[in-house]
Amino acid sequence: MSFYKNKNILITGASSGLGSLISQELSKEGCNLILVSRSKDKLKRTFKGCSNKKNHKIIAADFQSRESLLKMTKLIKSNYKKLDIIMHVAGGGLGIKSHLPNQEDYLKVFNLNLFSIFEINRELLPLIKKAKVGTLFHVGSIVANESLGSISYNAAKTALASYVRTLSNNISKMNICVTGINPGAFEFKENAMSRLKKNNLDAYKNFIKYRIPSKKMPKAETMIDLIKLLIGKNNMLYSGNMISCD
Repeated sequence: MSFYKNKNILITGASSGLGSLISQELSKEGCNLILVSRSKDKLKRTFKGCSNKKNHKIIAADFQSRESLLKMTKLIKSNYKKLDIIMHVAGGGLGIKSHLPNQEDYLKVFNLNLFSIFEINRELLPLIKKAKVGTLFHVGSIVANESLGSISYNAAKTALASYVRTLSNNISKMNICVTGINPGAFEFKENAMSRLKKNNLDAYKNFIKYRIPSKKMPKAETMIDLIKLLIGKNNMLYSGNMISCD
């Protein structure tokens, strides 16, 4: 029997990119998925590609609104007695590239990549505790270790890595693994590298030439086995760590 059979798993950012891929892969394992994103229409596309649809639920939530997040967590608490795994996949730079963003722009990026995670974990940790053994999984970025990319996004992902280490130190004794990955560039439909390839092929080729030693753009699918390891059985060894995938 699959380790994930009948596990209750919440996945944010499930409407596209890595979140959509993870959702469809885990749906094959017989688990019960709660798919969350801002766009209900895009969530329906992910849902359509899932197996065991009767065991899945979709919830639209705006990560820029604390009220919307609390409405989402309240709905989950009223419908589920426990959660086994929370997967925070939602994220992005929101097109904010300035090296001197204003406070409003910082707040938008931090709401999506950091503050929403704080809120969801705080609200739903009691459901994770009820599972006896649980996992909080986070998707960061390799920019947490670099100075490339936008400053607001880099700062958010760097803070996320620190949050994972510190939270793990405080709750590992509860048999809750707090972990995640820091991916570098990878390609999947509708993600940043896919858009770059479509809109600026020369820049895409130069990125591969100068940034990727293998000279091949990784596909999102290559991370699935690692992700399953980090949310799987006996994963406490990885608690507090954000594993680089670059």
